[in-house]
Amino acid sequence: MPILTRWRRSAAALAAAAAIVPLAAATADAAPVRTATTTKYTNATYLQHALGLPTTETNPAIESVTYDHFQWLLQQPGNFAFLIGDPVLDPTFAARAQEVETAADAAGVKNVYWFDPNLSGSAKVGTVTEPALDIRNASTITQINATSQGVYTTAWLHLIANYLGNGATTTLASGAVGDETPRFTSATGTATVNDAGLSSGGVLYDYSSGSAPAKALDSYFFIYNKDKTAPDGKAAKIVSWVDVTDKGAASPAAVSAAINSVGGANLATLSQFDWWKSSVNWRQTFTSTTDARGKQVPVLTDADNADGWRINQVTYPEIVDLLKNGAQDANAVILFGGTWCPNTRPVLPAINKYAQENNVQVFNFDTVLDGGTVGGSTTGASDPLQTRNTVNNGSAAGNAFANPTFLYGDLVSQYLTNIKTQYTTTGTGGNVNPTSYYAGGDNTSTKLLARKLQVPFVIGYKGKAGDDPNPGVARQWIIDNGSDTYTEYMSQWWLTNPKPNQLGIAIPLDAPIWPTINARLATFTYKTDPLPYYTNSATDADDTDFLVATDTASVTYTAAQQRWQITTGGAINNSPAALNAALAALGASAPANFAAAKPALLAAQAASPQDPALIANLTTVVAAWGIAQARKTAVNNAWGNATNPGSVSGGLNAVHALDVFFGGLPGGVVSRRTVTADPVKYPAAAKISVAIANDFGRVPAGNVSLVVKQGGATAATASTAVTGNAASFTLPVLDAGTYEYTLSYPGDDQIAAFTETGSLTIAAGDPQPEETATPVPFVATPTPTPTSTITKVKISKVAGAVAKAPTSKAGGKYKVTITTPKGLSAATGKVTIKLKKGKTTKTITGKLSKGTVTVTLPKLAKGTWKVTISWPGDSTYLTASAAGTSIKVKK
Repeated sequence: MPILTRWRRSAAALAAAAAIVPLAAATADAAPVRTATTTKYTNATYLQHALGLPTTETNPAIESVTYDHFQWLLQQPGNFAFLIGDPVLDPTFAARAQEVETAADAAGVKNVYWFDPNLSGSAKVGTVTEPALDIRNASTITQINATSQGVYTTAWLHLIANYLGNGATTTLASGAVGDETPRFTSATGTATVNDAGLSSGGVLYDYSSGSAPAKALDSYFFIYNKDKTAPDGKAAKIVSWVDVTDKGAASPAAVSAAINSVGGANLATLSQFDWWKSSVNWRQTFTSTTDARGKQVPVLTDADNADGWRINQVTYPEIVDLLKNGAQDANAVILFGGTWCPNTRPVLPAINKYAQENNVQVFNFDTVLDGGTVGGSTTGASDPLQTRNTVNNGSAAGNAFANPTFLYGDLVSQYLTNIKTQYTTTGTGGNVNPTSYYAGGDNTSTKLLARKLQVPFVIGYKGKAGDDPNPGVARQWIIDNGSDTYTEYMSQWWLTNPKPNQLGIAIPLDAPIWPTINARLATFTYKTDPLPYYTNSATDADDTDFLVATDTASVTYTAAQQRWQITTGGAINNSPAALNAALAALGASAPANFAAAKPALLAAQAASPQDPALIANLTTVVAAWGIAQARKTAVNNAWGNATNPGSVSGGLNAVHALDVFFGGLPGGVVSRRTVTADPVKYPAAAKISVAIANDFGRVPAGNVSLVVKQGGATAATASTAVTGNAASFTLPVLDAGTYEYTLSYPGDDQIAAFTETGSLTIAAGDPQPEETATPVPFVATPTPTPTSTITKVKISKVAGAVAKAPTSKAGGKYKVTITTPKGLSAATGKVTIKLKKGKTTKTITGKLSKGTVTVTLPKLAKGTWKVTISWPGDSTYLTASAAGTSIKVKK
């Protein structure tokens, strides 16, 4: 999400940027365009490392979820299985989690959602072990101040008040709507954990006595249903539960009993896509306040999941584990950003689409630890759950050590040391805006600075094994301005997904200019030059196209600043009719344009005596032209340019740049092919050539194969190496007619496999005179591409017949004839004749002479012997085979 929006880019960088829109709906079960070489790391890999699940457990029921994802699940209908605990703070948790996995597998449970209330996971980043950020016990987070600790307490009590317990209340924060973003403000009470279960109202944490329950820090497995009630009508959301802290009460049998209280088959399962779709679309509707900004258009639909949702959100300890262990041999694609961010949401469909096309999994990490549901502003230093801002919230003493930026800073300095960002850590100017932090949260150490990324932010990461600091960023989605300056892609939904009447500009939809805008928008792509679509701000002759009958305005002039303020709404009627009437009344004295109208109005107001009619008319003109010019500027800004993501052109280029990012990941890339197969007239030799291009500088070095057919029969084949990104074939002389060709490339680590098909026409030749033509010397013409000349052609016929019938006591003779096209040389080489009767086979070979050969047959058993003739071809002709006349042995 942007903190500062200033866009610039060099001409060279502009030429490099590109995008494809609109995004086509996914086709169910469509095969990926290619498979990029990326990490095999999955959530199962993390669970193997964090919980000790066996490596054979590749599809575990347990799934780690973030705070935001967890609180969303708690709002959904149905019976859910949850696990709460931290394997570092509870040394027995990993073993108990393994027991939960075993019980879940046995009961056929598809999902057990694991929430770790230690938001840092006490992950080890290099040599630093991150402090525990346990929201259950926030007072122990001494690396942040008391005010920030209170926000972490709020995050925990929010879960208690709304879903898991009692003794707390929830108050909506300013601007929040419904229960999607409840902000907790106060809680009261003490208690022990609800050991009685449903008989006491079905709560897991009872805060009604005034302080935290004695067992608040224990680990739990529980079954949850938000709509469950006790016999007395009170909410009883906790259906069954087990304290899995190793204190003697936990056992696999107890977990199985909890599962069986509702039946494993009756437990609900919701995918990552379900969460993304719900959260993203709700937030989009909430923040897009007008239809012009896409309020009525969902960001994600079921079509995005047709080929499998490819974006998987991970927790902080999981992203650390991935960077440490999961991307040494192959790239991992990582998206920084969250559903709260209005700049991340617009590109989610494109990220998912291109991940599908390249068969890639995307790991999403939200630097806001609660997903923006509790802590307040997710972009400023006032939110202690946002890890990528400044360590202090202002300069006042009470604002020191407000934020756990050590999580972000340690991550970047350990694994992303070569990251490129719009913001810098040193220098001058508005782009100096680093993240400040103390390594490992040690506030007594030296304050450090890290490059601050803005979201959305997509990288391809390939790091070293282990914990050594490394420049692991191998690929980035970012605009390179040159001179080590960069612009990050931050756009809006109505710009990456522009639709008629939805460009985010405040021009009434009944303004005459809209049909023109929409007509241009219908054909606008990332390749379109927006400049011809700009309105002409140098004239006011067409200003009425931007005004409507209900337009009103106010006009003020501040003498001290010599500044005009012209805004919509007010007492002045600046409709097209009012403007035309005012210009008509002014007659010959009417100003020529907006620039001349403003001083004319000032002069009329300063005149003595004043002319009220003159002032009124000039005021109407200034108001109308001022509003129209402002709307022209809005249109021009909306078209923008490729280097401004805050425009249609920039938004579409941002989407295309994602196509380029994913398409250029390691592995053979998708290429563009241009095939040339011009028609010729018999007896000229036809040529077929293919030029191969791509956006990533990859150079193919394999062979292209060609097969030419007519009516299903092969007329010619050949293979030649690609040189200079091209290959060319010269065909033998073929009869007049239409031929089908297929060009094939098997694929390599540079270019993905491809097949190109088409047709070639050979027209009938001109009638030839009977007299002998004067020979013309052959002159070779150099060609810029490698040429493979095809000399092999199809033979006319293969035939075999018995020359002398064999018997069971005496051999015989068999003649094979290979007929070649008239006027061409006879076939040469060896022929293989295979005789078969039942399970008995005999093989005989013979050498052709002038296209025929007669071989000697051995004595054969009585009966019918089938004959198969095979010929491998020679330097002139293609291979051929056929069934010969059967041999009948009568005696």
